[in-house]
Amino acid sequence: MDTHRRKAGLSAANWIILLSAVAVFAFIIWSLWAELDQITRARGVAVPSGRIQLVQSADGGVIKEIRVREGQKVRKGQVLVTLDKIKLGAGADEARARVAGLKSAMVRIQAELFNKPLAFPADVQAFPDFVANQRQLYAQRRASYSADINALEAQARLARQELAMNQPLVASGDVARSEIIRMQRSVADINGQIAMRRARYLADLQAEYAQTEEQLVSAQQMLTQRADALGSADLVAPTDGVVKNIRVTTVGGVLQPGEEMLSIVPTGDALIVEAKVSPADIAFVRVGQTASVKFDAYDSSIYGAAEGRVTFVSPDTLTEERPGAPAETFYRVRLAVDTRHMRPHEPGETIAIQPGMTATVEIKTGRSTVFRYLTKPITKTTSESLGER
Repeated sequence: MDTHRRKAGLSAANWIILLSAVAVFAFIIWSLWAELDQITRARGVAVPSGRIQLVQSADGGVIKEIRVREGQKVRKGQVLVTLDKIKLGAGADEARARVAGLKSAMVRIQAELFNKPLAFPADVQAFPDFVANQRQLYAQRRASYSADINALEAQARLARQELAMNQPLVASGDVARSEIIRMQRSVADINGQIAMRRARYLADLQAEYAQTEEQLVSAQQMLTQRADALGSADLVAPTDGVVKNIRVTTVGGVLQPGEEMLSIVPTGDALIVEAKVSPADIAFVRVGQTASVKFDAYDSSIYGAAEGRVTFVSPDTLTEERPGAPAETFYRVRLAVDTRHMRPHEPGETIAIQPGMTATVEIKTGRSTVFRYLTKPITKTTSESLGER
């Protein structure tokens, strides 16, 4: 009886062991064939595909009027903020007058150089004082130059006459040969003075021309800058969108050059998700891969997940400084998102994705068997430990 019971108990144990072995073997066989998705997980945020547009002033200024408020919809080209134009206008007028003054000087110098009449362009004639000053200077310089040349030429004529009168007297001995040589030298000296005066006059004009031309180029650049600053005194919307983050709200406040005044969230552009992928996880992320996008605002257990597709992977890492924390290094990955596969919680409910919504992105980077997944920790530990220095 006891022997029979022992045999029955042993038989049951054998069956349990056999069935367990078969189950383990079947699981191993199944794990070798069954596959799981390989996932790269990252945090992301919904942004317009056209990117948020910053509105800045290149030259800064005093805020005269703020014409929009936070959350207001605006159209492309609409004036958002007006800066005080008095100082900017004065600067532009000063630069314009400087350019006109230098242009008028260039006209006078060219007229002297090439011996032609004065002809001032229309933009210079708008400054009659400059025109009058250059006409007066032209007349004075020409008169002074002509007087010097005329005086020297008169001396030269007298010297030549004296030489002509005394040369015949050399033969009779009334005039010494040395005296004739002195007179000839005097004629040559005066002719040299005339040539030198003309050369100095032209050299001075050429030097003045080069200096004035250089100053004119600089003045024209300054005029362009100040005219641009005056033209950009009205900050306008770069695109259709919604006003966000008005940084300076005080009329009379000072906007520094390059400082952000506000930003515009484009409307009408499709929303995408921009994810920050760790450098350790980027190796297998490729453009065109599909992804599951779970928005934090919509419980994925109720609403499900949106479908995503990778459209861009940054070619290099980006670094983002964080106050009080180590800098974050990541690759920027953009995904096009389709929310049609999300399930509304109630009939007629609309699932609306808005810029700024955060999400968890799970990018499908490949497939792996269950067996490889289960043995990966063992394989990794073994490969790292079986080494000796």
